[in-house]
Amino acid sequence: MNVGTILFEKTGQAPSPSKDFHQLLVTEKQVILRTWRITMRKDQRYIPPSQRKIPLDEFDEDTMFQTEISRIFGMETLRLVHGIVCKDWLARLPKDILILIAGFLDLVDIARLGSVCRSLHKVCTSDLLWKDIFVRHCDTITQETKELAQELGWKKVFFTNKIQLQVQMRRRKERHSAELKKKPAPREEKIPQTFVTQTNGHGL
Repeated sequence: MNVGTILFEKTGQAPSPSKDFHQLLVTEKQVILRTWRITMRKDQRYIPPSQRKIPLDEFDEDTMFQTEISRIFGMETLRLVHGIVCKDWLARLPKDILILIAGFLDLVDIARLGSVCRSLHKVCTSDLLWKDIFVRHCDTITQETKELAQELGWKKVFFTNKIQLQVQMRRRKERHSAELKKKPAPREEKIPQTFVTQTNGHGL
């Protein structure tokens, strides 16, 4: 059966306890899921394979079909099919891969990439990305810088010049010292004095 140009194909067995065999096809016009039922029952040995087709423009709305693909082939396969169908390859990549890619871009290009969509904006403003950029641009990172980055975020620390950064650190130290002074001093526990009355060398 001619289904046209195949953009993606994957075959595999369904998760246990099922023994059914499946084939997933993505063509230029549709997504096709075929199933061959594997059973030991004699009355079901000659059941022909089932097939489900859905046009590309309807795939994104058919959550049941997506759930079935994810159940059989896994979430990564569903993500890949989504990328092919929606022609949105970059946004469908795992976050750690996107952060790695964004790390090779110039600062201007990172800003442009972050304006493409909401998911890429989250990647381009993530602390993981800007911490990596900070490490590559700075020789050393002090403990004070790390603590300041936890408060402000690595992106803000990166774009803060050295003088402003020193001011921020000094203010943080002063604020921390002031907080310590405000804390009440620990109360001293009074140890009750024990009187031992001795009579004839024996305590009563």
